[in-house]
Amino acid sequence: MASRTPSPALNGVVIGLLSSFGSAILIALIFLVIWFFRYTQSGRIFLDRIGRPGEYDDEQAFAREEAEALETMDDSQRIEYLRAKAFVTSNPPESIQTDISLSQYLAIQEKGVSAWEFEPELEIANCFVEGRTEIEFFDSESTVMTNLPVPKQNEVYYWEAKVYDKPESTLLSLGMVTKPYPLFRLPGFHKFSVAYLSSGVRRYNQPFNPTPYGPQIVQGDVIGVGYRPRTGTIFFTRNGKKLEDVVHGLKTQNFFPAVGANGPATIHVNFGQSGFVFIEANVKKWGLAPMTGSLAPPPPYGSEAGSILLETGRKDGFASSAPPPGRGKVPAVTEVTVLDPIDDAAPRRIYKGV
Repeated sequence: MASRTPSPALNGVVIGLLSSFGSAILIALIFLVIWFFRYTQSGRIFLDRIGRPGEYDDEQAFAREEAEALETMDDSQRIEYLRAKAFVTSNPPESIQTDISLSQYLAIQEKGVSAWEFEPELEIANCFVEGRTEIEFFDSESTVMTNLPVPKQNEVYYWEAKVYDKPESTLLSLGMVTKPYPLFRLPGFHKFSVAYLSSGVRRYNQPFNPTPYGPQIVQGDVIGVGYRPRTGTIFFTRNGKKLEDVVHGLKTQNFFPAVGANGPATIHVNFGQSGFVFIEANVKKWGLAPMTGSLAPPPPYGSEAGSILLETGRKDGFASSAPPPGRGKVPAVTEVTVLDPIDDAAPRRIYKGV
């Protein structure tokens, strides 16, 4: 029995159907990939238009969450939140110049990592800073940030904070913020800020619903904060072990190390002036700057050490404490009291050399 060969018309129909079906599958896969990277990453929904977690897709979604949160707040919490909201509205993030200036760059070259220090806002900060990096918080909520932002020249920058004292009732927040920031609030609650809290959650511009992140932070823990400028990635470590990345894509902002607490606590921060608990940061030298500066400091004002003029005078035989030879002795001066010729009752002092 002879085999039947398919007609060319039938072959064309089959090829067309297969081609259309393949194109449809390809388009569906492309849309699926776009949807996956647009809305999810590491199991978390991205709500921001540029794919950053923790922000809101539109004002209506934010208003709904805000209304729900305000209902659960007590009076003091509501007042503080509205106060912070007014601050952010009046002082948008990065509305001031925060790039490292020439004078700050020279200070870093001169002092190394010692150029960084925490500067409390005296009007609102409820904390005390000793020795540039040792912070003691008292009994109300406040945040303190550094005088300089994290640089962006290297691959990674890293710093650590050791919890020397923290009662169980105190909530700590360790991370980075941009300026201006409401320092009467903790890091992580408002734009643009990222923080790991002692309750074991993380916050990124999120005043309402935090995300579970890692173990709770207790007294004796060492928390590290890392920043990769090229990818805009921020990550945390706890007692030398790296946790998952918190956020990506923050490449344009100038971030300042920040520590906050809502009660008594003592935190000591290491910007690289000593060894890190996180071994990789030690090996790769991820500190904010070298331990010592490479630029010699200017001579102290009023110092006579090494003065060329004084050294020249001594070489010529003159002593700085004696008059030159041939000039005679310095005349002694005596005080003589005489009467004023106009007013005899008003004595007048004159000085006469002897």
